Amino acid sequence: MKTKVIILMTLFFLVVSCAKKDKNETTDTMVVDSTEVVVNDDHNAKNSLDYMGYYRGIIPCADCEGIQTELILEEKFYVLKTMYLNIGNDKFSQQEGTYSWNEAGNTIILEGIDNGPSQYFVGENYLIQLDLKGNKITGDLADKYVLNKTVPPPPPAPDSIKPQKTLFIFNKWKLVELNGKPVQNTRDSKKEMFIQLNKENRYAAFAGCNNMMGSYEIKEDAMRIKFTKGASTMMACPDMTTEQDFAEMLEKVDNYSINGNNLSFNRARMAPLARFEAIK
Repeated sequence: MKTKVIILMTLFFLVVSCAKKDKNETTDTMVVDSTEVVVNDDHNAKNSLDYMGYYRGIIPCADCEGIQTELILEEKFYVLKTMYLNIGNDKFSQQEGTYSWNEAGNTIILEGIDNGPSQYFVGENYLIQLDLKGNKITGDLADKYVLNKTVPPPPPAPDSIKPQKTLFIFNKWKLVELNGKPVQNTRDSKKEMFIQLNKENRYAAFAGCNNMMGSYEIKEDAMRIKFTKGASTMMACPDMTTEQDFAEMLEKVDNYSINGNNLSFNRARMAPLARFEAIK
């Protein structure tokens, strides 16, 4: 009888001990779960997203085809560029300053903007422009208020390799080489061989004897140029070879290249037909 009692008491204590252990494990698990929830609540765009970078998009506009918008976010600083499309002005307006975050850490506020939207909800690789009160815009155009993170455009080409309209049209160019041979200019600057192109698509030139003039057509994007057969004065000179070669060169030219103060007239991809230097 005593043996049965001892066995029953032993079983009882084992059951109670296991129950307490299960309860403690359950309690520990709940604490861990609770802690994880708290940690997740701390995650927001400000501390968990790689939000700095270049964003671009076209925002709806009431009286134009759209507002091209570019926003650069750096640490604490922003650059905002906007341009109204198809209103006769192709220049960006630019504003710079600092920005702050709202309490939730999901929206940036651009400082210094008083007459337009200044708040942007921050998502992963995108921004959403909010209305003046900081609310998301709804309706059929809601998805148009998004700026996507992308690679910024390359910087403009250096002036030395970029077509220069002002330099090309308004400079007077001295002839230094014709058909691969150097040209001997006199020391008298008034008798230097040259060509000058004006904004009315007219040119004037001098190649050693007569004054020459005519017109030209130019496509700057493709760096192509074509001269029409021009006219000249009718003076007779002892040696008119250079002038004749110059006139024939103008009839052959179909493209040009410019590098700083140096200009070349070319045909296709052959060697330059003529080289010039800018007369300052």
